[in-house]
Amino acid sequence: MADLLFQPLELRGLTLPNRIVMTAVKLGYANKQGEVSARHIAFYVRRAAGGAGLIVTEPLYVRPNGRELPTQLAIYDDRHVAGLKQLVDAVHQAGGLMMAHINHAGRAANPKLVPSGERVSASEVFCPATKITPRALTLEEIPQYVTAFAEAARRAYEAGFDALELPFSHGYLIHQFLSPHSNRRQDAYGGDLEGRMRFGREVFAAVRAAFGDRPIVVRMNAKDYVPGGLQLRDALQIAVSLQELGVDALSITSGTMCESVAYSLYPTGTPKANLLPMAGQIRAAVQVPVIVAGRIRMPYLAREALAAGEADLIGLGRPFLADPDWARKAQAGDDVAILPCAACHQGCLGELRQGHGTSCMFNPLVGREWEITLEPAAKPRQVMVAGGGPGGLEAALVAASRGHHVTLYEQEWRLGGQFNLAATAPHKEELLDLIRHQAILARRAGVEIHLNTPVTPEMVRQERPDVLILATGGIPLTIPFPGLDQTRWVLAADLLEETVRIETAGVLVIGGGLVGLETADWLAAQGKDVTVVEMMPDVGGDMDILAKAMLMKRLNAERVRIYTNTKVLRLTPDEVIAQQGEHEISLPIETVVMAVGVRANRALPEALADCEIETHVIGDAVRPRKALDAVQEGFEVGRTI
Repeated sequence: MADLLFQPLELRGLTLPNRIVMTAVKLGYANKQGEVSARHIAFYVRRAAGGAGLIVTEPLYVRPNGRELPTQLAIYDDRHVAGLKQLVDAVHQAGGLMMAHINHAGRAANPKLVPSGERVSASEVFCPATKITPRALTLEEIPQYVTAFAEAARRAYEAGFDALELPFSHGYLIHQFLSPHSNRRQDAYGGDLEGRMRFGREVFAAVRAAFGDRPIVVRMNAKDYVPGGLQLRDALQIAVSLQELGVDALSITSGTMCESVAYSLYPTGTPKANLLPMAGQIRAAVQVPVIVAGRIRMPYLAREALAAGEADLIGLGRPFLADPDWARKAQAGDDVAILPCAACHQGCLGELRQGHGTSCMFNPLVGREWEITLEPAAKPRQVMVAGGGPGGLEAALVAASRGHHVTLYEQEWRLGGQFNLAATAPHKEELLDLIRHQAILARRAGVEIHLNTPVTPEMVRQERPDVLILATGGIPLTIPFPGLDQTRWVLAADLLEETVRIETAGVLVIGGGLVGLETADWLAAQGKDVTVVEMMPDVGGDMDILAKAMLMKRLNAERVRIYTNTKVLRLTPDEVIAQQGEHEISLPIETVVMAVGVRANRALPEALADCEIETHVIGDAVRPRKALDAVQEGFEVGRTI
């Protein structure tokens, strides 16, 4: 039977080689003028080489006041055409097809980049994400914005893009007119659905005239997840109207970048593939192809969606960050070698918000394709790796793939190290896909893996490797609070590893960082009565903001009590005495869980300080940080030794 995922599909004369679309992912690789960089070209070329049937650009802003990022690609001026053409030509040479996603963010535009008088929308409706209230576009201004989209489409045509995508979605400008939540107008551009669609209709007609006979796709929300916003019943009407306008395909998504960001960007804790049933209803209502995205992580799910008639094309955004060869591996039947995105946001959105440009915790080459290639080792060496967490595994895998002879030792019965604890927390089981993937590819590359084998100084001196990589991780901290020895207490790490159990109903978690909050979530899901105390003004300071928002929503639903600005002073068998401002407070306790961080495991590095073997220390063994840092350091060591 033919594989539905790799059947061609035609859009207005453009033949897509398969049903896999790389959807728009914000990269942040441009300069401040919004111009294409070598970083962009290498990134997109790599995805074309990986077999994506159609690649969508990050949002290209059509006017300066519609910009979200300081380093976002632009298409508002003719000077941008040359760079965009260079990008498209490079993707074509790599065998790919490219679709321009042109956009104006409206009230979701970055207020640091847009002067106050130029922050515009359909109506004056506050945006919680940007913390601004825009001004409403006047009737005289609206045609200027229609023209801006048309001129952007002309430039996309001149740059040679194969197709173009318009966002009637995500709470951006066109959607701000479309949704009754953000459109309070009483003129011809407001009111009923017909009026609210007028701006979008005018944009589409102008873009069609400028883009000629090439395909135009509209990205639209199945649901806004906003009170007073668009529902599925509205989406069905909108889809039919867009078909009547002459749209060539519909790309189904959800959420807004102002009120319901989690349902636009789908962090850990959001449902997987939840758009499929809604996309199926939209597809049944129209005769044009439907694209659907939203945490469709593996090929079997994509194939099921196609077979069930829920979509004609499968959209993958961040999965192409984690594994640019997703399509190639799926076509070869090597699904087990695919590294699925875990929606952790550490490398993509986390790094993007820091101004570093998109990267990926799972794939250290993301955003560095233009400057790094893995070269075979000039001389194979004997490499010994101590520690089978994500950093040690990455170092072993990369070193072995370059031709080194690598042996990895892990003291526990399984690979993963402290990363296993992170995956124990509710909704984070997907993190272990990284360890599974690293282990499979490491063994394929020839890495010899030994479990239940702690590395000792004597072992190192006996084996005498050419290179020693120490990825020994961190050790959970304890704080000797007065009275701790009289209290029932456990380490969060021991609890998550299930080496200990809590029999009492009431639990006090000391520490409101990532580990403390996730431990509280884990305990509350078991029916425990949980209290968290944190000495800082806020909890979750080391978390991605979207993942934190989802977690805090669950903790609130589970009635977990959280005390911030609260410093534990002493413990008794029945209560904790803490300082809160100028006052001491007493909280009842039955069992205490310590989640106050980790310290670097320096025992082996210090014991081998005088060793003459070339030694590299990585990850938490240097100092406790994120898994992103450990993987990147493992990659760097593996590629340079």
